[in-house]
Amino acid sequence: MLSSPFITPYTRIAPVHTIIFDEASQIEVGDYIPAIRHFSSTLRKMVFIGDNKQLAPYGQEEVGGLQSIFEFDHLLEKAIFLDTQYRLPCVVGDFISENVYQGQLTSFHDITDRKACRFIDVEGGNEAKQGHSWVNCGEAGIVCRLARLYQDQNKPYRIITPYDAQRTTIEIGLKQADLHWENKVFNVDSFQGNEGDHIIVSLVRSQNIGFLQNDRRINVMLTRCKKSMIICTSRAFMASPQVSGTLIGRLAASLGPDAWKERRNVLNGDLS
Repeated sequence: MLSSPFITPYTRIAPVHTIIFDEASQIEVGDYIPAIRHFSSTLRKMVFIGDNKQLAPYGQEEVGGLQSIFEFDHLLEKAIFLDTQYRLPCVVGDFISENVYQGQLTSFHDITDRKACRFIDVEGGNEAKQGHSWVNCGEAGIVCRLARLYQDQNKPYRIITPYDAQRTTIEIGLKQADLHWENKVFNVDSFQGNEGDHIIVSLVRSQNIGFLQNDRRINVMLTRCKKSMIICTSRAFMASPQVSGTLIGRLAASLGPDAWKERRNVLNGDLS
């Protein structure tokens, strides 16, 4: 928008002196050139707000040289670190602080109960390739059952999953169950910057690590809830050598066996 010629009449009346870029960790440094050039005669300050522990500039996985402003050491040294988080229940916030931010992030939250983060063991839920994406019908069924429980209890919730095919499968399941489905299901990338009271996560993968090896995306996925989070996956898969060392595997290990609920508990409506 800032590089569009149609903005020129407005900036002649109100010259641009300061530009604040939100989610700047997702912006490749070259993308700032049009704005700097367009407003060079009046621009005095640029402010970058972002998190280099969350989503990287789009395409970085394919083009390794892409960098955000936060990946230049001489600039990062002078960055102001916002060291207090108010969104996440303490059990999640403390884990993220220790495992992502070197223990520098303080949690300020009323919810201290460890049950604010739990796992559902979807035994028998298997990943399946669908086009260029992945689905897990067993997890989709459990997610829809959880959505029913939350809707019946008038608890606001959102559903996050790494894969577009799973997002579509869950939306179809919600529609067929006559549940609220609009603005309910998101892939991880589209949900950065958003939050929800109660978050349901469908990991999809049950055999291969895939998306789960990307700590920056997993960090986004795990930091969206304000009151509680339930993660649907396979307990055996979480304990496997390929997963146990990942961010999500370490979360499961840190919470211990008491954090796990069986699939039948959900089907019976028991989430206590």
